Amino acid sequence: MKMSNLMERLEELVSSGKGVPATGKVLIDREKLAELISQINASLPADLQEAQDFLQMRENLINQALLEARRIRSSSEEEARARVTESEIAGEANKLSEEIIGEAQRRAQRILDEAAVQVNHRRAEADEYAQITLRQLEEDLNRLLSTVRHGIDSIEGAKEPSI
Repeated sequence: MKMSNLMERLEELVSSGKGVPATGKVLIDREKLAELISQINASLPADLQEAQDFLQMRENLINQALLEARRIRSSSEEEARARVTESEIAGEANKLSEEIIGEAQRRAQRILDEAAVQVNHRRAEADEYAQITLRQLEEDLNRLLSTVRHGIDSIEGAKEPSI
């Protein structure tokens, strides 16, 4: 019999007992009370076992929930660390790429500056070479012109005395 039924019977036994005037006490049939107590004692182990089983199930569920909570927390912390690490790596990669771009731009500007210096130097050398060459050509042309005038003057000078 269930413990709740036995407790109801106990309450009925106490209610059906005869009251002792001016004391607030009740007379109960001893045999009926002894029999009810015996039944209660007999049903206690089953009810206690059932309660312990429920408590054990509750404890198991709580332990499982705690384990799951720890697993979720651990996983979340690991994911957070991974994201922080990824963020740090991305930040470092961005910083490094900016440094590389800056260095490439400085090198490109240096190369352009060196090229401009070389162009100006070569242009100056080419201008000097052209000036030297043109002066030499001028001297050669002046000598040639002088030779041509002498030739013309010689021919004209040879024509005049025969007249």
